[in-house]
Amino acid sequence: MRGEIGSILSGTMSQEMRLEILSNNMANANTVGFKEDRVFRIPETPASVWNNLSADQTKDVPINNISSLPVGTFTNFEQGHLKETGNALDMALEGEGFFSVQTSQGTQYTRKGSFALNSNGTLVTQEGYPVLGKSGGQIKISGKQVVVAPSGTIIVDSVEVGALNIVEFANKTGLLKTGDSLYSQQNPKDPGAPAKKTVVQQRFIEGSNVDPVKMMTEMINVMRGYESYQKVLQSMNEVDTKTNEVGKLA
Repeated sequence: MRGEIGSILSGTMSQEMRLEILSNNMANANTVGFKEDRVFRIPETPASVWNNLSADQTKDVPINNISSLPVGTFTNFEQGHLKETGNALDMALEGEGFFSVQTSQGTQYTRKGSFALNSNGTLVTQEGYPVLGKSGGQIKISGKQVVVAPSGTIIVDSVEVGALNIVEFANKTGLLKTGDSLYSQQNPKDPGAPAKKTVVQQRFIEGSNVDPVKMMTEMINVMRGYESYQKVLQSMNEVDTKTNEVGKLA
C-alpha cells in the first residue's frame, strides 16, 4: 500500500510541476526571444516529449535538482517566428547563435534582440544591459542611418563602428535561464565559439517559440491527470479509513 501511495503522490507532484512549467510558457508566449521549457519523466520518458529535439540534443538533457520527483526539465531552443518591426535597432537571429550581453554576473547570452540606445549612445537590451561586440567591448552608435549586416557588422552613416559578438554552443544543455530571456553558460568546457551558421536580420525580432494552442491543450490534459491522481488518493484514503474502523470494531 505504501508503495502505491508513494507512486501516486509522485505522479501528483509531477503533474503539478508540469502545470507550473506550462503556465510559465503560456505567460511568456509573447515574450521576444523566449524559449519554452519542457518536462520529461525519468526513466520511462514518453517519446512525445522529445518531438522538438534532435538526437544530439537529447543525449545530454540535464536533470532538475528536485531529487524527490522522477522528472527532469529542458529548454526547447527551436527557432521562433521572425516578426518585422521596421525598427533599425531590432535584430533577430536565424540559426543557433546568441547575442552576448554584459551583466553584473558577467557575460550572458540572449536571443532577445529588441535593442535600444542609452543616454551614452551605447547599444543595450530593454533591461539596460550593454550588448557586446566582437572586440569584447560595448558598442557605441552615434549617427542617423544604422545598417546591420547579416554577419553582425554595424555600419552607421556609412562607417563601420563594430560588430555584434554572436556565439554558438556545441551543446546548449549547459545554458541556464537567469531571467529577462538571458542565459548563463554553466559548462566551462563549452564557452561558445564565433557563430558560423547564424545570420542577423535587422528590423526583425524573434518571437517566442511557444505554441499557445498546444500549451493550452497540454494544460487541460495535465489538470485532468492531476484530478485523476487526486481521486485515486481520496479513494485509497477512504478504504484505509474503513479498514481501520473495522479493525477497531473487531
